[in-house]
Formats: sequence, C-alpha cells, structure tokens
Amino acid sequence: MVERINPQKFSFTPGKEPVTDSKGRTVYIRAPEITFDSAAKFWQAKNKEIHHLIDRKNFQIVVLTPYQGDVAGEFYKTQKHGYFGISPVATTIEQAFPDGETQTIIDKENLEAQSIYIVSSILTEKDLERVKRVADHFVNTLGAQFITLVCPFFGYTREDKNINKDGCYVPSTTNIRAAIGGLKAFVDRMIVIEPHSSATQACAAMFGIPLAPISPWKLIMDELKKRVEIIPEKFVVVQPDKGRNLAATRIGQYLQIPSVSFDKIRLSGQAVTVYELSEGEKSIVKGKHCLIYDDEASTMGTVYTLAEALSGYGAKSLAVCLVHCKFTPGWETKIKHPLFSIILGTNSRQPIGNINIAKNIKIISLEPLLRQLIGADIEGVNYWQDELFRPMILQEK
Repeated sequence: MVERINPQKFSFTPGKEPVTDSKGRTVYIRAPEITFDSAAKFWQAKNKEIHHLIDRKNFQIVVLTPYQGDVAGEFYKTQKHGYFGISPVATTIEQAFPDGETQTIIDKENLEAQSIYIVSSILTEKDLERVKRVADHFVNTLGAQFITLVCPFFGYTREDKNINKDGCYVPSTTNIRAAIGGLKAFVDRMIVIEPHSSATQACAAMFGIPLAPISPWKLIMDELKKRVEIIPEKFVVVQPDKGRNLAATRIGQYLQIPSVSFDKIRLSGQAVTVYELSEGEKSIVKGKHCLIYDDEASTMGTVYTLAEALSGYGAKSLAVCLVHCKFTPGWETKIKHPLFSIILGTNSRQPIGNINIAKNIKIISLEPLLRQLIGADIEGVNYWQDELFRPMILQEK
C-alpha cells in the first residue's frame, strides 16, 4: 500500500509527490514537484519576513572562491569595480593545511550587513562545506540575519529516483535531499540557475528553504538571434525530454516557431535512445533547421542521439543551446556531429573537459542575469509575480 506524504503541507503537482510504500519507506517514483502557486506563496512569505525584520538595502554580496572561467569570477570582477549597495563585494581565500583541513578567510567582510548573498557554483561537496562555513561566519560571528545562496550551477540535482525499471525499491541514497538538508541550518533562501530536476526545489521546500529555479532560456535565445537568422517558417524547436518541455514550449512561443517532442530512454549513465517521431512530426522536421535547448551536457550523448534521429528525418541543421557545460569524457567526439550548426553554452560552471579544443562552442555570460536577480531581490521583487522574471520560472501555473 502506498500513502501520500507532505511534511511541509505544500501542494505537489499531481503524481509528483513523494510516497511511502507498505514498509514505510519514502519512495521517489518521479521527481517531486511543488506547484507554481505553492512556490510563489512560500517565497513571498519569506520576502515579507525579510522586509519586516531588516533593512534590505543593508546587504553584502560574498563571492566564494570561483572556479576558473565560471561566472562567479566575472561577477566578482564587475562588482569589485562598480558594486551596487553600501558594501564592497567580499570574497574568500582558502588556506590548506598538510593534514587536509582548510581554513577560509573572508576578504572585505562587512560587520554591519544584515542580508548576505553568497554567490557560488556548487560542483563538489567541498563547495557545500565552504558555503556552510561562510554562512555560519556571517550569522554566528557577525550577526547577519538572512543568508541567500545564489547558485549559477548546483550539482546533485538528478532526480534520485529510488526505484528500478520494474518499480521495485532500491536502497540508494537521495543525494539532492541530503545536499540541501545539510544547508538547512545555514541558508534561508536559494536562487538556482536551471536546476536539472524539480526535485531541487521540492527538497528545499521540505527543509523550509524557498528556492527560485531560474531559467536563462530567453538570454540564450536573444544571443542565438544575434548569430542566426530565425525565420519562423524554416525553424522547429526540438523538445529533448520531458524535463525541458516547458522551456521548449516557451521558446517556441517566443520565436513563433513550431515544436516536436522526443521521449528518451536512458540505457546507462552515458547512453540514451529515443522513441521514433510520429509521421506528422517527421513532416514538420523535414527540410527544416532545428533548435534544441537542454539544461546540461555531460557526454553530449542525448543531443548526439537526437541529431542522428533528426538527420534521418531530413533536418537541415541543429542549433544546440545548453545551460551547463559539464563535458565529461566522450563529449569530444560527439560535439562534432555534422548536423550541428552552432553550439551555445553558458559560463555557469567550469567544464570538466577542455572546452578550448572545440571551435564551434560559443559561451554566453550569465553575469548580467545574476546582477538582475540580486538587484531585483534587494528591492523585494517576487520573481513569480514579476513580468520580467515569471517566464524564467519553469513551473506550470
């Protein structure tokens, strides 16, 4: 027997709530997802609390030790020479000891700041620990009241389903829940750029942390339009999987072009296959230039598989738009598919592979978006209710 569970009394999207099995184990059949309205109300409740208790203008931005080439480093440089607010941007300096322990030094801390924005991409557990140490310092040493974690990239965001293909329970850890649960005592809110799964926001809600999932799809599309002439009758948006379908729908509406939807089956951590398109969808693709938007590229396996299928259906080209360029081993060959006309990615994180070996990848900076997000939050904007930011939140209303 399976029962629905809802520890924080949030409204979950039907069919996407956690469940318990007959033995009382929490089971994730699908990635848990809270509704648009629940998320908006939760964020606004924390907004009102902040507005009531502190002066929002008394803030400091802290950029944790950035990885080479990621947006945090660029953001630090722009804020260092032209920051908004009364406090200069702070950063961290890591000191390592021979026994493996580290000490984090804060450069340019503001002793009076009441609201702290910690900016950091989360690639490893060390990044999570650094966030906790810095948040603890500002709250318990300096007396800050609120911590907002701004993540251009947040790892551990896979769906963490703990059932197998036969629907049976698998005793595997739920990494995203553990990662966010570890932040509960240190972080009041989170802003995450293009999380891989709705589980990121849902798990944060379970621990009492409002999380804003922000998609840079419009930023990327505007950059694509500068480089490629988008003629509506000659282009098609390709929906790579269910996780990106809402983004693809909004892109299609924005560019005024039709779309087709693939369903994929993951064969392993690196291999996928896709269902064949219907005859009607094949006719839409034939002779057209295609556009795909995906959140993350590891081996490029999904995009390569779709390119193979689209080639067989007579597509002319494929423009690939990616948010997080992870690029794990194997991407070097898949990036060279002849159907690819252009590949756009962002600097949300440091790639694992050497991105410089691929001449057809163009990197877009997320720095303007970070400035917009933090600046709006300082003014008390609720992203779910704002005309600029609402389309960036990939939740069905």
